[in-house]
Amino acid sequence: MNKEIKEKLKIKIAISKIKDEEEIAMNKKGKFVFKNIGIAACTLMLLTGGVFATSKVIENIWKEPEKIENVTDQITEESKKENITEEQAKEVALNKLKEIGFNTNIVNTNHYKEMDSDTIIYRFNTEDNYEISINGKTEEFETIWNLNKDQQDCNIEITEEEAIQIANEYYTLFGFKEGEYEITKVFCNNNRGSGKDSGYKIDITYNKKYGEIYNPYEMIYISIESKNKNFDCFTVENTPFDNNEILITKEEAVQIALDEDKKIETNKVIETKAERRIVKMNADAYERINNTEKYYEAMQTTNYPNEEKNYYNVENKIRNAWVVVITYEDNFENVEERYTEGKYSYFVDCTTGEIIGGDIMDYIESN
Repeated sequence: MNKEIKEKLKIKIAISKIKDEEEIAMNKKGKFVFKNIGIAACTLMLLTGGVFATSKVIENIWKEPEKIENVTDQITEESKKENITEEQAKEVALNKLKEIGFNTNIVNTNHYKEMDSDTIIYRFNTEDNYEISINGKTEEFETIWNLNKDQQDCNIEITEEEAIQIANEYYTLFGFKEGEYEITKVFCNNNRGSGKDSGYKIDITYNKKYGEIYNPYEMIYISIESKNKNFDCFTVENTPFDNNEILITKEEAVQIALDEDKKIETNKVIETKAERRIVKMNADAYERINNTEKYYEAMQTTNYPNEEKNYYNVENKIRNAWVVVITYEDNFENVEERYTEGKYSYFVDCTTGEIIGGDIMDYIESN
């Protein structure tokens, strides 16, 4: 982050803090005079450049990620310590099945651990061939799959409107309130490949909305099959959103991203664009800057071993961020390079101005 932007951010944060202090003081009888003295002193320090000499008003949220050693998708004794037990997960699964009126006779299990974390996904199969998944860390229901293979017929179609009506009924059955989520995407799987109007399987996505922006990490996904008009999959993701304050401007975010991008060798920058989005912190930009050669080698090499890739523990935070997409001059030698090195998306935190993640694609277009 360049010096000018840092100074502007300091002033914004200080002014925001002063306003907060004044509001608190107004609500506390008998303390207004003392608070105003503090506010006046803080203002004076700001004008003299000393407001940040003794305290840090807003803490940085990005921490250098810890590399995960001995990466594996196998459930280990160490990973078990970070999750609820199988019996506890089974109880969560049974409660959910009872809640929605499904068969609760569990006949087998098929658990797994995520490759890039300690999270165990407990999967239980029911007598009538449904599979329910429970997240071992959040202790919450995640997914139910309908494993009855005779339910799909590619020659039978239902309309988009009919599928939405059925999906809304499941939405209510699973305990979600009207207006809590909004439908953000409908995709119709059909033999025409049009993705709209009607299909043999229709995928419907719901998200929570904050202002004019949807949180992709508070999401419900329901797919409806045409033959029996049953759901194929019902998935819930429920990662809370910090809804952090917007202090960084779009222009400042672009400059922060460009400054960060200078740390590695790229083709000439020919275009930038930026939009405010709700994003999940990740280690992608960190890995790209700190292990550039290996970062691209892993993506450009067919069947690159998972155990050779770098994985990191990153705090599971959902933040307001400016997504800054940088496009580079196209003089790449092959399709692989053009696809992986032609663009890069930086996530610039809207409050702190830190780089809190990134994506190899044009994140604005792909999301």
